[in-house]
Formats: sequence, C-alpha cells, structure tokens
Amino acid sequence: MSSSERAAIAVFGATGEVGRRVCAELIAMGAAPTLVGRDAAALAGLARRHTVAAVHVAALDDRLALARAFAGARVVVNAAGPLRDTAAPVLAQALAAGAHYVDVGGEQAVLQDIYERHESEVRRAGLIALPGAGLDGAVGELAAAWAAAHLLGASDPGDTVRGAPAPRLADDEPFDDIAVSHVIDGLTLSAGSQRALFDAIGARPLVWRRDRWEAGPIGDHRRVNAGPAFGGERDALGYAGGAVLTIPRHVAARLVTTYVSTTRHAVAASALRVLSRALAFVPRRAGALLAPYAAPDADYGATRFAVVAAVRRGVAHAQIVVGGRDIYRTTAVIAAWSACRLAERGAGPIGMRAPGELFRAEPALRAIARAAELTIEPSFG
Repeated sequence: MSSSERAAIAVFGATGEVGRRVCAELIAMGAAPTLVGRDAAALAGLARRHTVAAVHVAALDDRLALARAFAGARVVVNAAGPLRDTAAPVLAQALAAGAHYVDVGGEQAVLQDIYERHESEVRRAGLIALPGAGLDGAVGELAAAWAAAHLLGASDPGDTVRGAPAPRLADDEPFDDIAVSHVIDGLTLSAGSQRALFDAIGARPLVWRRDRWEAGPIGDHRRVNAGPAFGGERDALGYAGGAVLTIPRHVAARLVTTYVSTTRHAVAASALRVLSRALAFVPRRAGALLAPYAAPDADYGATRFAVVAAVRRGVAHAQIVVGGRDIYRTTAVIAAWSACRLAERGAGPIGMRAPGELFRAEPALRAIARAAELTIEPSFG
C-alpha cells in the first residue's frame, strides 16, 4: 500500500470487541488507521498501543463530528454494533465523505434493509458499499461461489479484486440447492453477539426460493457434516444468515438456505429447535434479556467453527468446509483485508456489492484463510 492508502482507512467503533481487532489487523497489513469512537479515554489508550493516523471522538448522532472523522478517508469500516442501529448513519456519512463503506455484519435483516434502502444511493455516489464483510457473511458466500464455479467448470481468471462486474453463474440452469451452515463448538460470545444470535434464531429466517425471498419455516433443520473434529454429522437449525441475501446476487439457485449448529449433542439440538419456535413469539425487548453475561476476559479463541458451503445440481454436488478459531479475530481479518483491497483499488464495479461480486471467490477465500489461519477442505463429488 502507498503512504496515502496506508492512512486512508477509518474505523468507526475502534474500541469495541471487533473494532480493536480490526485496527490490529489493519496495522499488521501495513495500514495506519484513523480511530473513531465516542469514548475519548479508550481511543487514547488504543492509540498509545498502536501506530495510527489520527484519533477522532464522534458519536453516532453527531454528523459534524463524523464528517470531520471521515474526511480524507478512502474506506470507512463500521465495527460498531448493533448494526441495525449503526449501519445506515455510518454508511451515509461515509458516502458524504467520498469513502467506500465496509461493515462486519451478516445479519439478514440488516443486509436486507441496507440493500433495499441504499443501493441506488451508493451507486449514484460512484462508490462501493460492502456490508457483511465478516465471518457470518463473507466466508460461506465465497465458499459457495467457489463450489458453484467448480460444478460448472467455469473459469474466472484475473485479479482477486474484480475490475468488472461479476457474471451471474448458472443463469441458464440454476443450481437445485445451496446451503451454508455454521458449525460451532465451544461457543463464546460477547453480550451483544448473544443478543444478535437470539434475535436471529428467534426470527423467521428468509430463504431464497424460485427467484424470490420468502419466509422459511420456523424450526427448519438439516443434517450437516463438518468432519470428525466436529463430531461428524449433526443437526443444524434454520438461521437468518446473510448468505441467503448475497449469494443470489451472483449465483442462480432454486433454493438458498442458511443454518447454524452450536451443539453436537442430539438432545440439546432438539431442545434448541423447540426454543427457536418459542422465541418467535417472544417480543424483541424481552428476547434481549435472554443474553447471559459475558465476562470481559472471555477466551474467544476457545471457539472453534466450520463454515460448510454445499452446492447441488441433480446428482452432482460440491462442498467446501472452512474451519478456524475465534470468530471475532476471523471477522476482523475479513473486514481489514477487504478494506485494504478497496483502499488500493483502481477503477472497478461500483454500488452495493456482496463479497462474491467484488472479489473472485477462490483467490479471495485463500487469501483470507492465510491471514486468519483458516483451513479449507474442498470436496467435489
């Protein structure tokens, strides 16, 4: 990265659980981020530990302060949650500053809202908005796109960052089924992430079916196998994951669904299915109280995960399993890597983009895996 690109990435929510990690990963990649947040003391403490370009105190509702903080940035990374509250205002101020936008989410409702409300606005600005640049969004989508291209025998040469819009795969003969499942052991979450997970499990997830999004069945589940390290085949619940919204933008399929499994024990999985049905009738305000306390010294590195992307057409199928530890560090790597690629990018597609529209799937996933110490296991049948 050039010296101007090194100092051209601003991180909003820099002192939060993910924000601190995003800043650390940016610095490891050669960037000197601008730190933005509302806690002056925490920002100063972070700045003392790292080489940064600047520090700005700015609250979400202070447009003038955000404008000053984002001035001169090529990319703004939104690492502040909950994204249902922060995504729209941070995106608006990033566009006003002439900066691309990246966020760390993958929540289905947030992605749907940002696509529906802001896509034309981003395109008019001639910029890129990349929501969902985190574990919950990017990994499964890129893995599914790679598996889909393999089934088609499609070649996609060129730079990792696309210089032209991605062609939509399988438009003439859509895939029968694409499923992205998150398999997790030793789940350790911050309180905010726990609330988001309860919201997602309790919500009626969207699925992509016959060229449209529709509400999926509550309590939907599927058997998924992430390998012997995760106990082999186990039950996964239907989940409001972001890949349902992003994959159909560049891969044609009759059905796209997302699932999550947080236990390998059959009895506990059955109980969670019952809970998922009950949570659909719990008011959001009351559901937030179900998030247990998260200790500030929690060992997030103890969490092991696998993202399983399975693509099927007739009897032909392909599956890619991406495994790793620490969902927060992995999300930070994805967001930082994406921001660096956008900061150094020349001409290319503009507008609201899914990761698979902006990046070529296989080289992007391999680059992220190297940076985040992930494993990739393709299985092409």
